[in-house]
Amino acid sequence: MSNKKLNGADYLLLLLYLDNKAPIYGAIRLEKMMFLFNEEIAPRLKDTGLDSDKLPEFISYNFGPFSKDVYEQVELFKGIGFIQVTDLNAHEELIEADDWEEGPFGKNMNYSGFQLNDEKRFYKYQMLKLGEDYVNCKIRPELTVEQLEVLLQFKKKITSLSPKQILRYVYTKYPDFTSNSLIKDEVFDDD
Repeated sequence: MSNKKLNGADYLLLLLYLDNKAPIYGAIRLEKMMFLFNEEIAPRLKDTGLDSDKLPEFISYNFGPFSKDVYEQVELFKGIGFIQVTDLNAHEELIEADDWEEGPFGKNMNYSGFQLNDEKRFYKYQMLKLGEDYVNCKIRPELTVEQLEVLLQFKKKITSLSPKQILRYVYTKYPDFTSNSLIKDEVFDDD
């Protein structure tokens, strides 16, 4: 493998693909997974010889780190049939961060942020056959067994934690991304 670079979209697809295509539940979990990938996993992969290119850019927003790029990648992959995004109509407690959803883009491409989700939408992000075929053909062959294992363990860790645990970790380790948070007090309250 000589100087191969994967981009943020490749990693998003790969993370949805790994662990037998186990779905990612919740917009907050997906966003924070990609944020933590940028901050902690991409540098580890670089140490194994895999560079990253065009990773999503994150800003401090209503629920901590947020990337318009991730939102756009999800919409693109959904539109071309690589992934499915399903509203599970979960009935979670308001304390759960996954009860917030992403707001729509306006005409000027200004992102309106997350909104309290009165309808209790809870999204499941899942790899479809077309996306699986793409990952198997174009992305997976570029990675070593060691690199795939790093990504697999990362996905398993993220999917095993509650949204609140993920947010607590992110908010504690990356406080610069919490300056605009609307839920900081809820993230740190003791249940």
